Amino acid sequence: MALKRALLACLLALAPGLALAQPGTPALADTIEDQTAEAMFWGDWDEVERLYAAARREPQRAEEGGLAACLFGAGADRKYNGNSQAYHDAVVAATLDWTRRRPDSPLAHAMHLDALVDLAWFYRGGGYAKTVSEQRFADFRAKLNEALAYTKTHAAVMGRDNYYIRPLLTLLRGLDVAVARQLEIARRGLHKDAADDCIYARSIDSLMPKWGGTPEQLESWIRESMKGLPEPEALKRYARLYVIAAESDYEQTLFDSSLARWPLMRDGLRQIIDESPRSRYWKNRLAYFACMVKDREVAVPALESVEAAPRFDAWGSTGQRNYQACKRWALQS
Repeated sequence: MALKRALLACLLALAPGLALAQPGTPALADTIEDQTAEAMFWGDWDEVERLYAAARREPQRAEEGGLAACLFGAGADRKYNGNSQAYHDAVVAATLDWTRRRPDSPLAHAMHLDALVDLAWFYRGGGYAKTVSEQRFADFRAKLNEALAYTKTHAAVMGRDNYYIRPLLTLLRGLDVAVARQLEIARRGLHKDAADDCIYARSIDSLMPKWGGTPEQLESWIRESMKGLPEPEALKRYARLYVIAAESDYEQTLFDSSLARWPLMRDGLRQIIDESPRSRYWKNRLAYFACMVKDREVAVPALESVEAAPRFDAWGSTGQRNYQACKRWALQS
């Protein structure tokens, strides 16, 4: 209890403006990200375990199309008041305490692994390698090796569930493990659950040019993810994974620098919109990519469908500028 009180005091000092979730009865997928973030903040491990079990038991997508199990991960990864040393140290301590209280919980060990990996990347920072000092690189690699040792020690427990694969892939990328080996690890989790979109999505970062991946490796991985799926599901997965690739690295060069194909992307985005017709995000995404490839036949009606409520976060890193440029181009006679 003393450790939990210390953690709460630290986190409250770091994030005094945290808003608690309001009561209501929307679908789990539409609330799980916020609920998980709140439960993690307070160290309410019973609630964290409950939410994860519910997401795994009843796969469902939010109104905006996200899978509940992946949105759970997004909530668990959420940080308050930026990346501070005190925050990361507190999360590492809290999750370690969780593992000691529940040594047979795969999720507890996976969350502690995630906290160690997250701390390692905090040491490194997000800049290019040439901007990282030798000391920061040393701290980064030392913490990653500590996380790898933890994985090996607790592999039997963590291996009962897929969640640990997510931070493990990030760990291996930091240690410059070959992409082929990383994908072997991903397949280990997918062998248990071939529909685990979260593993497919987490693997995309390792396939980006900035981490040494190639367009051919990315295309092969995405095509592999589509095998055995009905055509509508395969198209949706194609679109979702290439959207992640665009967000992660390619941005507006997606169709020039990768092997993404617009007809498949277009059809996949339309399938996602059919599945989630109230989603503003995906309607904006369709307009964004249609403008990227200069497909006016698709872009004009797509823009009309979002004009009253554009979502600039769906338009790349310079969202509002991209949206305005698209409108000017699409409306030219």
